[in-house]
Amino acid sequence: MKILVVDDQDDICEFMKDLLEVHGCEVFTAGSGEEALDITKEVDIDAAYLDICLPGMDGVETMKELMKRAKNTKFFLMTGAPDEDRVREGLDSGASACFMKPFQIADVLEAIGIISC
Repeated sequence: MKILVVDDQDDICEFMKDLLEVHGCEVFTAGSGEEALDITKEVDIDAAYLDICLPGMDGVETMKELMKRAKNTKFFLMTGAPDEDRVREGLDSGASACFMKPFQIADVLEAIGIISC
């Protein structure tokens, strides 16, 4: 499974990368929406975790752009500072879930079918 993690906090990207690679996933990380779009020009992803608060293009807008080229991809939002309107817009636009930071590891893994709780 190829997974994209988009967060402007390097420690979140590294944590998610380590967590998902242990479970056999190939993980790509990006620090911005623009970088995520560049990665997906080269790689077909199965799932993406996007922080809502990103520099430049936010996570919801990035997800909407990614959805245009990644039709069978599951999208998940993450946030440490919930903006209810952006969360609702993201969910209404096709995100499967929004995880509040700090999130539960089991929830992240269950969302993409790695474990079943």
